[in-house]
Parts: sequence; C-alpha cells; structure tokens
Amino acid sequence: MSRVPIVQKLDSTKKKNVSHSNNEMITDLDTGEIICQNCGIVLQEKISLNRKLDNIFTDNEYASYAGNKATLRIYDMGLATIIGTSNYDSTGKPIDYKIKPFMKRMRLWDARSKSKNTSEQNLRTALFEMEKLKGKLFLSNAIMERSAYLYRKASKAKLIRGRSVNGIVGACVYIACREIGVPRTIIDISKNLQESRHSIAKNYRMLFQNLKFTVSIPDPITSIIKIANNLEIPENTKRKAIHLFDQLKEQELTEGKNPDGVAATVIYMASIKTGINLSKQKISKASGITGVTIRNRYNEYIKYVKLI
Repeated sequence: MSRVPIVQKLDSTKKKNVSHSNNEMITDLDTGEIICQNCGIVLQEKISLNRKLDNIFTDNEYASYAGNKATLRIYDMGLATIIGTSNYDSTGKPIDYKIKPFMKRMRLWDARSKSKNTSEQNLRTALFEMEKLKGKLFLSNAIMERSAYLYRKASKAKLIRGRSVNGIVGACVYIACREIGVPRTIIDISKNLQESRHSIAKNYRMLFQNLKFTVSIPDPITSIIKIANNLEIPENTKRKAIHLFDQLKEQELTEGKNPDGVAATVIYMASIKTGINLSKQKISKASGITGVTIRNRYNEYIKYVKLI
C-alpha cells in the first residue's frame, strides 16, 4: 500500500543552508522526516508530530486519534479503555440486531468492572453529581477540576466514610467557587443538588479543618450585582446600592458580616432612595437572606448613611 504524503511549504528559517529550486517538501508522518520531492534528500528528521496533529485534524478527529486529555473529572482520569456506545462495526456497518443485547451487557459489565470497591463507586457517583451541578449552575471546567481534586483529596484522607456523598460534593464545589471567585452560595448549591444547606455547611467546616485550605473573603459588591440582576432593578438603583456599601465599608461596618446579608440590605436601602417599590420579602427570595436579617441590618446601618 503506497504511502500518502502531506505536502507543505517550509519557512525560510527551516530551509536555510539548503538550496533547492522547488520549495514544496514532503512530510512523512510515519518516519517523522521532511524530504525534498525532487532529489530525495532528508531536510529535517525527528519532527514533532504532536504539534502537526493540531493543524491536520479537527477537535473531534484529534480526540478519536489521540484520545481525550487526562482529567480529574473522570473517575479513571480518562486513561481507561471503554466500550463505545456506537452500534457499528469496524467497517462502519450496523451490527446485527441479535448482537445488540450482547453488546449492551458487555458495556454494562465493562462499566461495573471499573469500580472495584465502595470507595471507587462513591467517586464515580460524586463526579457524576458534579457534572450535573456544572450544567445547572453554569460552572467552568476549572471549577469542576478543582472540585474533583478536593473530593479525591478528601477521599484519600478517609474523610468521606459515613457522610453524605452529595454533602461532600456540595462542599467541594462551594470551596472551588470561593477559591476562584465565582459568586455561588451554599443556598444555590443546595437547591440544585437536592441536599440540605445544613449538610453542605457542616461538611464545608469539616473539610476546612482537615484539608487546611485557604479561601478568599467574598466581595459583597459581587453579591450586590448578582442579587440586583435577579431582581431586574434599574441601573441607577444598582449604582446607588454600591455607593451605600462604599459608605458602610469606609466606616468599617461590614467587617465580619455575611456578604449576601449586607448586599440585600444596601439594595433595600437603595430602592427606598430611588423610589423603587421593592419589599423585603422580594429581596429575601432573590438573595436567600431572611427578611428579619434585612430589617436588623437596615436598623443598624440607617444611622450611618444618608438616604436623602
């Protein structure tokens, strides 16, 4: 079978010190050599083929040729071989209907064989729940990679046994969001994970004590923007809320307070200033902060800011 060459033009830096009348060269992917098609001289050898794959193949073709990249989001890091879901043979023809039930059983047992013990089964379940949470909360791949790393670290430290898998998953995702600076609260994660807020908060404190990680303090301005967008309030009300927060921050009245509570309160104060009919109950529903907290913070802050 004849070898099909790929023809490319060399840069001047690659063909310097070589004088040929024709600058079209043959790249042999099997041997990793660049050859002059006129005289047959080898101009370059042992070229990097991985670099060339990006230019030759599309993303899907590259994945089928070289495999997916290793990732912590897959329980085996994407290194294991699995039986695909396609019901076609190697020649592209559909497989016989009598063989389909057999292939279905083979895929099932192939998936089961990957989980040798309870710990690996829990890991698969946890990573599956993380992927579902990613779509619901619109999280990035970087956050999910960090979440998977934290869960694996907790599992290796034997912190998972006897605890809810979803509770640990929620805590890991919350930690990753805090570290990367994405405004997602425990309430947001709890609603989309069908796990109690108390369970996620409890597991968060447990991981914080045992894994010794550090997280940045959430910025209340981020919470203000998030809650304001949920309420769909005018831009001038949003800017007034940020201005009121700056006044409170200058007087050191926001230290040690829940950022969402502060954000909900200044939005309520800004709505009064700008004449927007916005009740505490509506803000409470959008922010997850109780109306009692908003009222208490309002009574505390009203003495130090000017609404008129």
